Amino acid sequence: MTTKKNIFKHMKSKNIKILAISFIIGFFTSCNYLDVSDELAGGITDISQVFNNVDRTKKWYSQIFDNVPDYSRMWATPGMGNIWAFYADELYSRIANNSGKYSEWNSSNTESTRWYTLYESIRQANIFLERVKPIIDEGGPDAARLTETEVDRYKANVRFMRALYYYYLMEQFGPVPIITESKSLADELDIPRNSLDEVINFIDSELLEAMDNMEPEPYHSNESFRAVPTKGVAMAVRAKLWMYAASKLFNGGFTEALQVTNKDGKQLFPEFDQTKVTKAKDVCKEFIDYANDGNRYTLYHSTSNDPALSVYELFQVYNPEIIWATAKNQWGSLGAQNFDTMTTPRSEPSGLGGIHVLQELVDAFYTADGYPIVATSFLPKSSTYVESGFGTHDGFEVSNMYINREPRFYNTITFSGKKWHISGKEVQFYYMGNSDKRVPDGAPLTGYLLYKRLNRTVHGNTPGVTSKFRPSIIFRLADFYLLYAETLNEVSPSDPDVLKYVNLVRERAGLPDLEVLNPSIAGDQILQREAIRRERQIELATEGQRYFDVRRWMIAENAPGQGGQGGDFTGMNPDGNKVTFHTRKKLHTRSFKRKNYLYPIPLVEMQRSEVLVQNPGW
Repeated sequence: MTTKKNIFKHMKSKNIKILAISFIIGFFTSCNYLDVSDELAGGITDISQVFNNVDRTKKWYSQIFDNVPDYSRMWATPGMGNIWAFYADELYSRIANNSGKYSEWNSSNTESTRWYTLYESIRQANIFLERVKPIIDEGGPDAARLTETEVDRYKANVRFMRALYYYYLMEQFGPVPIITESKSLADELDIPRNSLDEVINFIDSELLEAMDNMEPEPYHSNESFRAVPTKGVAMAVRAKLWMYAASKLFNGGFTEALQVTNKDGKQLFPEFDQTKVTKAKDVCKEFIDYANDGNRYTLYHSTSNDPALSVYELFQVYNPEIIWATAKNQWGSLGAQNFDTMTTPRSEPSGLGGIHVLQELVDAFYTADGYPIVATSFLPKSSTYVESGFGTHDGFEVSNMYINREPRFYNTITFSGKKWHISGKEVQFYYMGNSDKRVPDGAPLTGYLLYKRLNRTVHGNTPGVTSKFRPSIIFRLADFYLLYAETLNEVSPSDPDVLKYVNLVRERAGLPDLEVLNPSIAGDQILQREAIRRERQIELATEGQRYFDVRRWMIAENAPGQGGQGGDFTGMNPDGNKVTFHTRKKLHTRSFKRKNYLYPIPLVEMQRSEVLVQNPGW
């Protein structure tokens, strides 16, 4: 690769400006593409050799999936993992704190940016779509073949993946440059941003064309193909896409963004358009109808229909609620610095207790009767909730604030006094307890750890189960029930389906219907809107959605506990004894400015380009 690097140096000396050089001509600088293909395909010297060989073609194809989201990847900061739960009003961790994103930051901080990795994958997809072809005459009669039918399916899946990567770029940056061809040194490489409408319409058209040749039915019963996207996955992405298009953030509500234009005067963010709200409702309904037809996707219920088991088992095995999941995951094994170790308290073998839940999320969960612990606009305070004193839960004395909470609370939160699975020991976060602050790392900073998605057979006993596979879910049906209810409420709040789909999610968790608790909520757009937003906060807690929800709703400037992402965040008092521990104490202060509604294009790309313009405030 010496010659290629010298070519790049010569180009740089001529001051040739390029867009995101590391991914558009990555093989000239870091050899990202040809080097990887060399390794996978056995020392090729020309890219055409990849697509004249079946095995090499398939390896290139599989590599395009490398950047699918992995929401089990929580002990790391890449933008396609789940660092977003820590950047939102849900979790705290040392690694998130070290990223610099809790204080005010600038565009030179590229932590968690998706810009480079996704454009790299887009370039690989472009090359594949340009070069892949049937291979039917390679070798002898027993040689591998790649039929035209297989090529059509591969191309559809790759086209979907390219659209998906553009969706995740749009989610983070808003309008981005659309690149549909692999670029060479002879091409113009400094490319301006497309308008947001152009990006949305491009993704939409690509998804529609791709799904015609994607697998039309879910792979529920085919273990070998469960990670492969299907028509239903493409329909789900369309639903999310149009929810964004209709959102306040992208539909005229971000006033500063309306002033952003390319250097030729082209406006990048659109004014408000009511038809996009209707479009979002229609596209969500298309997916819901597809899901309901023949029960393609259904909410998961345990065989005993026990709400506590249902909300736990949902994340442990492939099931018909899962629209798409990836087989790759970072649950890890006890002792490794991954999810399972960081969600296990130090009182248990190999536990490091590093994923801390904020009080603001703890307080969002309902009580067992379906009411909140503090009165809201749509429901009064539960009469059963008490913060002072102690009661008994699962055989141990715990604060009354943890008594009689809903099943999703117990499935999500490890609190002081919780009985740990396998060992049966009490977890004690208070000072002088068995998991207290007397350690240099792993102190219970908020007094809570994340419990959701941990497998309850995993434990550090010897012998014992120290790791357990479970799918890393990308999309699941409950998310889309709530999205449909949300957009239907904006178009037709009196439609009974608004509450129907919210209540289906609540019922699975063992909670009464909303209108049973408050009859006046039915048809009231404002009350239903607030109820839906709370339901999303609870049902999808720490699954990587909250960070983006509060931004598309543009409520991130609110106070903490009301959707706000800036201000003082709290937990319990780790300096206190068993009694005084159970008082709210400030953990830290986070910064949120209006510029934080979108990520900045990395500073180095702005400095290289003559045509890129930055997001507002950066």
